[in-house]
Amino acid sequence: MTAEKRNTYKAQKRTDYKAPNFTATDIDLTFTLDDTKTIVKNVTRFKRLTSDAKAPLILNGEELKLNYLKVDGINYKFKETKNGVEIPSVPDEFTVELENEINPSANSSLMGLYKSNGTFCTQCEPEGFRRITYSLDRSDVLAKYRVTIIGPEYGCGVLLSNGNLIERGTKKNRPYAIWEDPFPKPSYLFALVAGTFDIVSDTFTTMSGRKVDLELYVDRGAYERGLWAMQSIKDSMKWDEGRWGLEFDLDNFKVVAVDFFNFGAMENKGLNVFNSVYVMVDPTCATDTAFYNVQSVIGHEYFHNYTGDRVTLRDWFQLSLKESLTVFRDQEFSSDVANRALTRLHAINVIRGPQFAEDASPMAHPVRPEEVMEMNNFYTVTIYDKGAEIIRMIHTLIGESRFKKALNDYLHKYDGQAVTIEDFLCCFEESAGVDLSQFRRWYTQAGTPHVKASWTYDEENKNLVLKLSQHTNPTRDQQVKEPFYMPIRMSFLDKEGHDVHPAELSSDGYIILNENEQEYRFTLDRDTLPVILRDFSAPVKLDAPYTIEQLQHMLSFCDDAFIKVDCATTMQNRYIHDNLEIAAAQSVLKDPAELIASYKAILDSVDSQSDLILINETLKIQSIANLMETFDKINIDAIKYAHDALETKVAVSLVNEFVELYGKIRALSANYSVADMGRRAINNSALHMIAVAKCAMDKKKDASDIVLNHYNSSKNMTDKLQAMTDAVHLDLECKTEILKSFEKDWSKDALVFDNFFRVQATVPNKSAIDNVKKLLSHPSYDGKNPNRVRALAGALALSNPVALNDISGEGYDLLCKQISALNDINPSVAARILTPLLSFRRLDEKRQGMILNNLNSLMQMPKLSRSIYEKVSTALKE
Repeated sequence: MTAEKRNTYKAQKRTDYKAPNFTATDIDLTFTLDDTKTIVKNVTRFKRLTSDAKAPLILNGEELKLNYLKVDGINYKFKETKNGVEIPSVPDEFTVELENEINPSANSSLMGLYKSNGTFCTQCEPEGFRRITYSLDRSDVLAKYRVTIIGPEYGCGVLLSNGNLIERGTKKNRPYAIWEDPFPKPSYLFALVAGTFDIVSDTFTTMSGRKVDLELYVDRGAYERGLWAMQSIKDSMKWDEGRWGLEFDLDNFKVVAVDFFNFGAMENKGLNVFNSVYVMVDPTCATDTAFYNVQSVIGHEYFHNYTGDRVTLRDWFQLSLKESLTVFRDQEFSSDVANRALTRLHAINVIRGPQFAEDASPMAHPVRPEEVMEMNNFYTVTIYDKGAEIIRMIHTLIGESRFKKALNDYLHKYDGQAVTIEDFLCCFEESAGVDLSQFRRWYTQAGTPHVKASWTYDEENKNLVLKLSQHTNPTRDQQVKEPFYMPIRMSFLDKEGHDVHPAELSSDGYIILNENEQEYRFTLDRDTLPVILRDFSAPVKLDAPYTIEQLQHMLSFCDDAFIKVDCATTMQNRYIHDNLEIAAAQSVLKDPAELIASYKAILDSVDSQSDLILINETLKIQSIANLMETFDKINIDAIKYAHDALETKVAVSLVNEFVELYGKIRALSANYSVADMGRRAINNSALHMIAVAKCAMDKKKDASDIVLNHYNSSKNMTDKLQAMTDAVHLDLECKTEILKSFEKDWSKDALVFDNFFRVQATVPNKSAIDNVKKLLSHPSYDGKNPNRVRALAGALALSNPVALNDISGEGYDLLCKQISALNDINPSVAARILTPLLSFRRLDEKRQGMILNNLNSLMQMPKLSRSIYEKVSTALKE
């Protein structure tokens, strides 16, 4: 038997959806918790939906031991199958009572009910509930839950589930708690947590005057680290009321932080479970970015209460319905309470980096996919982040007031229902009075549209004539692409840098591109410059024939954050592309004179009153990973050489300006604030460029001294981590001292110590491979902890394309060895870190061959998981 036949899984298709034959109305669960033998008693009321009286009840179940099963109190015949149980000849309405056993301690996949680090925890999305008990484990079956949790005699003083607490006490020396959720929900939103925690408590008074009890559960001794997350909960609740008029609907809202978790967080109704990374912060242990992310992710999961929980999904092919809408909402939240420019730029960077890469890979798929083998592989940047850009385009097209009305109409119409993307679009069409027929292609067509712009001047009519065309490359399952419907935000600058608004441009500031080619005319003076794709108004690649002088003009005068950063990025890209052949020969590159001049002008004007966050984003030399996405065929060595040359030339040419900036811009406090976030960001960027310059000027000892001083004098993790990164990545003399200091201070703090692994795994050269090999044997490395795996093998795979793609092939071998080990432990995490290998055909032939050998070796594994099989088999077919 061939390996291909040993590992074969059938794809599920969106068009195969069938409504359930039965629904569950009420589910009563009793858990008697035990490390290795948890007993689950399940009493569920079922109702027949189909007219077929002979249709059996088929319940999903995986890795369960069934003790007994009764129908309406009577022992009943049933058939155990590979994926559950089948019960024939059931009445139209009936109750099933059953009992099953599970082993939480052996559940290293972290799907279903598992125990890790002393805590019982669940993860049920997308199909984990079937690993807890037999059920109709599908998103379109909504039931009310009553849950009794009986804890072990010791170690579980906190017993939590969804909804409201009904009763709590002790029986036979064992703690118990009873919870009821008044809102019907699908099984993927079920949650249970039991363990020992410190509790951060607060209250929130809703806009109607109701008091909601807030509880945040964190590790013992970590109370202070939960305070920012609690404030973020209150800010989220207040913002959702103020922006959208959405009031929380339960008596209490609970958040639990756990260290072992596959995802960032999970929006279980009334009981959100979070990866500790997105809860526990204070300035000494967490960076400014971590504070920002905690606020964002807290908001995201809370906002799911309406967009995901109250209105949920018919099936998993509709995943973007809840996720893209909620990502859009959390982006708007961060924009309003933190910094709009930073939030938007970060979102755009995700699209232009990993999302465009996904569109160019064998795993390219529409925002509403047509087929899948493994549901866990659905959780992609396309479905989440590109989906959010689609929601943003709808917001652009209909405006804030109509969008708010349509959203509320949608939530009211479908409250308590499981619906589809089509339901959402139809509701918005009806409510906002807009035709989204052609717009739907954003949900059905995969790939990144390429928009090409050109313009001429019509002297006779005094018109600037703008021509736009669009084209989308074929993808695996779609050879022909129809034109998309997209808003292109625009403005115009005159030669003095003033905004000009021609009569032909709508007051909303956008034009519509919905054909393969279109022409637009604007009454303007000859020297007026069109500024195209403001705010990145559509997720496209724009090819516009701007000269370097025009890019500098927009960088100086345009008021749009994206355009400013994009102008600098475009100048960098052109330098890299123009010099790639020279870089491939590792010859000396010319200076990027125009870019240096633009950066000097910015640096000369910086003071403490400047928009330091935007300036810092503009000054950044973009990552090698993002540069790679500007090429169809990737010469990783040449791109790395050109990138380093560009960064070095900018640093050396402007070293005096960076030294001055480093000295005059300082954070006012070690604590987190948006203002001090900007000050620290630009100060740390200056530190990095000074260190790069000193190394290039044969003054590496000076670089080491300034970096070591920065580390030792810093009062927060943002500064310490920048210094440690520079010391390690630039191989400075102080590297060993800083690493030893960090290990001594933080090795007992898992969240912080992940940085120790991540920094060494992301050194942009082959030494990172040796670092990872060595750190796999570190006493603090735990291959069962997803955070630690992501910080080491994950960092090498997802954040270090240079080392991963080292010509020796050792990066590929090391990564695939880790994927092979993870296949039996946690296949979801394994499949995630596999992703960079899938686009191997864009590399040179030697690297293609080495990756191909590794992928074929994975396919030979006798028990290859569905998650990995789907990705590898798809890449090999391409």
